[in-house]
Amino acid sequence: MSPIVFGWFDTMAKAQEAERTLHARGFSVWEVSVFSAAAQPPTDGREAGAETRVVLAVCARRGNASVATDVLREAGARDPERTQGQWDTGRWTDFDAATHGTQGTPGRAAPRVAREAVECESTGNEDPGSELEHYVDHQRSGED
Repeated sequence: MSPIVFGWFDTMAKAQEAERTLHARGFSVWEVSVFSAAAQPPTDGREAGAETRVVLAVCARRGNASVATDVLREAGARDPERTQGQWDTGRWTDFDAATHGTQGTPGRAAPRVAREAVECESTGNEDPGSELEHYVDHQRSGED
């Protein structure tokens, strides 16, 4: 088990901004993961239906959990938390929205944004960003 700090964001852009800040503070691409997950429907009478939120998770094995928590909080993360989980090759592999934070919907953890890119086309030599870029380019070319 690894120490993990995570927070929920309303948009991918906000999570990516926090990710850049974490990299600037010394976290590697293998220690930061951004992915989508279904959020709980509102309970205040607004229109029902789960909406997608973005989770930014940080593996804090180097004793830097407080730095990660501060960055997430400053970037506007909702409910930054510390937990323990399985972290493997740059991703939180046992994330479960039902048990990790109040924003999740039971049983509806969404796949990582780049999972297909990493699993399908990795040669093992690319950095995670280049694999994601290749996957997105490939997906866009299929839509044209």
